[in-house]
Amino acid sequence: MKRLFTLFAIALAFVASSCNKFDDSEIWDKLNEHDKRITALEELCKQMNTNIVALQTVVNALQKNDYITNVSPVRKDGEVVGYTITFAHSDTITIYHGTNGKDGANGKDGYTPQIGVMKDTDGIYYWTVDGEWLLDGKGNKVQANGVNGTDGTNGSNGTDGKDGNDGADGITPRLKIENDYWYVSYDNGATWTELGKATGEDGSDGADGSDGADGEDGDSIFKSVTQDDEYVYFNLADGTMITLPKHDKENIQFEDLQVKAICCKNWDTNNDGELSYAEAAAVTDIGTKFKGNTNIIAFTELKYFTGITEIPYSAFNACSSLWKIIIPANIVTIAESAFRNCTSLTNIIIPNSVTTIGNSAFYSCI
Repeated sequence: MKRLFTLFAIALAFVASSCNKFDDSEIWDKLNEHDKRITALEELCKQMNTNIVALQTVVNALQKNDYITNVSPVRKDGEVVGYTITFAHSDTITIYHGTNGKDGANGKDGYTPQIGVMKDTDGIYYWTVDGEWLLDGKGNKVQANGVNGTDGTNGSNGTDGKDGNDGADGITPRLKIENDYWYVSYDNGATWTELGKATGEDGSDGADGSDGADGEDGDSIFKSVTQDDEYVYFNLADGTMITLPKHDKENIQFEDLQVKAICCKNWDTNNDGELSYAEAAAVTDIGTKFKGNTNIIAFTELKYFTGITEIPYSAFNACSSLWKIIIPANIVTIAESAFRNCTSLTNIIIPNSVTTIGNSAFYSCI
């Protein structure tokens, strides 16, 4: 019995010794790596959902003839990872541009769905996934933005037809990652459709017998955002290019809102709260609409008033804060006292077309 107890004690000690020598660091490393991957995927999903909303805003701005007023880079750890886009009339958006996923050592790329938009033959933009139309449960294409209703036709010996109502807002798809798979919803999360696996698979055994690392996931909505002096270019990963202007092509952008208010009050013929280039060109006489206004400071946009040939008598008299102005290229006469007592006027461009400058036109100017 004693011998049996001794053998049991020896066996127990051997087992305990074996347990103490077991190295679980590889398991913990894999678990930590998995947690990092999940965190990275969640961040990627968040950025992609942000990009989807941003893309819909871009399409809406395109349809509404909106324009971009500012593009600011978004930086992370000193690297540009996206841009904040400010529109004149639409909501400000943030776009994250990503790169394609890279292979891990002996690993495979994780699948990232390519969400995009494409204009169909009906002139409407619809959502796409991997270059194919995104379809709802009834097989219909999912519209990216609302469209205006068509004008009614004229009635016979009656009144004109009424404009159609604006179309309903387009549906914005939503992405999520669940159990390592991508899912898309086009009904605000009521139902979800599986797209594909979100994480890269482990690679085959390497030369040393160890598993290859997972491939890195990439963002595949906006490939790049570039700009020049006139336009901002949104290059989507599926090859679609959307171009938006950086200034209004129809309406004048006034530097001085006081000047804009005066111009719109007097010459905004369609009452849209803006002065178009065409409306400015149609003006033949500015009269004394600005005379004595001590608040206006800049009127470089006067150059667009190409229908006038004279700066009339006392037109800007006593505009004491006005410091810069551009005279239209077709002006022939600057009349008497036109800029009298413009005591801050230091920057004025007078074209070669001017042949006559009246008495005291620039009296008491700096």
